[in-house]
Amino acid sequence: MNEPLSHRQLQSLIQVSNVLNSSLDIDTIMNAIMVQTVSVIDAADGGALFIFDRENGFLTAKADSRFKSDILKSIKLRPGESMTGMAFSARQCLIFPNREEVEKANETLSETNRKLMVDSIPTIPYSTICAPIFLKEECIGVIVLDSFDPSLHFINEDINLLKAIAHQAAVALEKASLYLEQEKTVKQLKLLNDTISKQNEWLSRSVEIHNSLATLVLNGEGLDSIIRYLRKKIGRPIILVDDLGELIFYTDQSMLSSEILSAIKTKAVESMGIVKLPRQVFELSFDQKPLKITILPIGTKPNLFGSLVIAESIEMNDVDITALEHACTVISLEMMKEQAVFEAEERMNGELIEALSAGKIDSKLLQRGKQLQFEQEALYMAMILQLDEQEQSQKQTSMVRHLVNMANRVFLKNFAKGLAVRHHDQVIILLSFQQKVSTTYVNLQIKELIGRFQHEIALKNWGTTVSFGIGRIHSGLAKVTKSLQEASKCLQFIRSYNQSKAVIHYQELGVQRLLLQNSEEELIDFIFEILGPAIEYDQNRKGELLTTLFTYLHHNQNSKAAAESIPIHFNTLTYRLKKIEQLLGIDLADNQQFLNVQLAANLFPFFKDKLPVL
Repeated sequence: MNEPLSHRQLQSLIQVSNVLNSSLDIDTIMNAIMVQTVSVIDAADGGALFIFDRENGFLTAKADSRFKSDILKSIKLRPGESMTGMAFSARQCLIFPNREEVEKANETLSETNRKLMVDSIPTIPYSTICAPIFLKEECIGVIVLDSFDPSLHFINEDINLLKAIAHQAAVALEKASLYLEQEKTVKQLKLLNDTISKQNEWLSRSVEIHNSLATLVLNGEGLDSIIRYLRKKIGRPIILVDDLGELIFYTDQSMLSSEILSAIKTKAVESMGIVKLPRQVFELSFDQKPLKITILPIGTKPNLFGSLVIAESIEMNDVDITALEHACTVISLEMMKEQAVFEAEERMNGELIEALSAGKIDSKLLQRGKQLQFEQEALYMAMILQLDEQEQSQKQTSMVRHLVNMANRVFLKNFAKGLAVRHHDQVIILLSFQQKVSTTYVNLQIKELIGRFQHEIALKNWGTTVSFGIGRIHSGLAKVTKSLQEASKCLQFIRSYNQSKAVIHYQELGVQRLLLQNSEEELIDFIFEILGPAIEYDQNRKGELLTTLFTYLHHNQNSKAAAESIPIHFNTLTYRLKKIEQLLGIDLADNQQFLNVQLAANLFPFFKDKLPVL
């Protein structure tokens, strides 16, 4: 077995060596090992190259000749298992000269590996030779050659050539492995270099944007300039919404439909309830094309000012997102500044309203009024609006702030002098007019503007409505107190008596003002004092006296119109009115008695559900 190689074998070995050294690709080399080895050893019809997996402790096929590779590569041989495992454990070249020896060696195969082996080879070999591959005295694999010709068998002379080939294979595999490791290192270095370059790009772009935004802020340019700069720098449409989803700024007004814009605002509001995500990315369909939406929060919980939204067909890259995250910090500071200015102005105006509400007219108040162009002898009207939802929350605070801005825009745009200010959970609107103005014209215009105001609120989908209390027009700054009180009483009336009417002018209350000036008990006593016998009569006999009386009063004592309205015969109406006069002990023709009945009838609807059963 230690005999020198023949001339022919040396020629074959040189051929194999040249082929193995012609490439550094490890897969190419492993395939070449099998192709060349099978070609230079006469008895070999096929074979496989098994490499030892140190981590898992088994041999797996990496290359083959004349076998079904996909099946063969599923075989996992333990050391000592089959002819391959035996050669690996013995650390020497083994020949299995006949089929009987081959079958005996294969009895060591596991059931799974036996089935895979049978399925992967043409037939049971008539002879097999296995040569281990050594690298620095460590066995790294086995070359297996099979003869499927009964007339050809492996001989001892083949051992020397196969051992020499195995040595050449080890050298080639080592070179290829070193080259592969070097390639991996180069790739890792390139990846690291790309990462550093990208991070430098991020940092450079972020610093540039941050510095430019800081300059804009220091120059007092405001949010409009900031958003326009970002649009130019990023090259994408940008939308700025507040914490209620209200649109603050939109760079490309014609790009998105109202439906898409509404969906974006809804998503922006929803994103503010998500604590962990720094940003959200989702997709919408626009003109049958996907639209990538990126939402970045402005501010930090619980004080979120809103969201910066980027809408584009192409998803944003990390560089732009990082730059925009820096921009959000600057925007939040600018919005915080605007809010601080708003609150400072609110405090000053609030002090004026507090003083006027308390009737404290002093030099400080007059000076503040003069700054707002409030003349001492002008006409004044106060309005108070209030959210019907009274839950205290950050959302409600934002809503009230919006109502102040809306009131300034809707009312003060039409009336040159005035103010709108937050006062606790309400918004107080104070308007000033010249003495010669027509109060009828003012009231009509106010009614129209309130209708516009309520329509605008309905479109916002805040899930709430607003009630208005309107005081009368009074002459002189000192009389503002009275108009404020009247507006407050209107809101009190709406709340106390569950009025469906959301807007009440004090002068429309009429006799209903008594509801605000007397206790509930006193008013119920008055109703029973005037209408008690008729109430008792209807309760006991299921009568229609009260309905008849109220209809008669509603039609201004027109008996014919009242009878047709119920409807009953004119004589029946006359009979019932006489019955009412008898029960109540009154004469409806008597002005004083009629006035009492009229007052009680007006008060009755507000207390009918609270009247006891007699």
